[in-house]
Amino acid sequence: MRVALKLAYDGRAFYGHQRQPDARTVEGECLAALKAARILSDPEKAFFRSASRTDRGVSAVGNVIAFDSSLPPPAVVGAFNDRAQDVWGWAVASVPDSFHPRHARERWYRYHLFEDLSLPALQRVGHLFMGEHDFRSFTSDPPSGPFALHRLDVSRSGDAIIIDVRARSFRRGMVRRIVAAMVACARDEAKTAAVEDALRGTRHDFGSVPAEPLFLMDVEYGIPFAVIVKPKVSDEWRARFEDAQLRLIWLEGIRAAAGWSPR
Repeated sequence: MRVALKLAYDGRAFYGHQRQPDARTVEGECLAALKAARILSDPEKAFFRSASRTDRGVSAVGNVIAFDSSLPPPAVVGAFNDRAQDVWGWAVASVPDSFHPRHARERWYRYHLFEDLSLPALQRVGHLFMGEHDFRSFTSDPPSGPFALHRLDVSRSGDAIIIDVRARSFRRGMVRRIVAAMVACARDEAKTAAVEDALRGTRHDFGSVPAEPLFLMDVEYGIPFAVIVKPKVSDEWRARFEDAQLRLIWLEGIRAAAGWSPR
């Protein structure tokens, strides 16, 4: 039986997501927990796969891993959380044997800006990214052809400006480079004409914003996940809220993706 497990993690604790032989990563921690729980022994035989390989410093509320297991899905969640460190499984689904977590309908990223910038200015620049464009200036791994975002929304939540970006998939560093261009225009450090020029294929470098305020909020497949938040997980999540800088980020993230609110 193939199981899809939805994960939250603090990206600051890892050297990126993808497995590396000499560094602690999200995938490495997940595999160590799954092996310690005897859920799987060989990642290839168990078809262990990840939905999104987030960059170093990027956190997640709703990334997804999938693997074959003989345990029922609720038992997988408990066994995984008993052994994982800085990664929490909080929702699970039984999926067909053909399921591959990278084949998603939509990925949703959220960036948090803690700077007093003009919302209308950010929204005007953000609107330029909608529709099919050439995104080679906004990633270190350019798409082979035109690329399209599904949505880009800018809003305010307390002291933070929230930038939500949705697409079927993303290239390396894309959200952080898009946000950097938006911020540069809002600060009058770049012109919107330069962004328009870049989206037509002319190379421009708008830089990249820091990774830590970026969260992968959810990966959508059109299948139902059962939310299972055990006391150990909720207690550890509450401990994260004591970090003043990230309290708002985690709170908004958990509320938006899981409908769960800490007390």
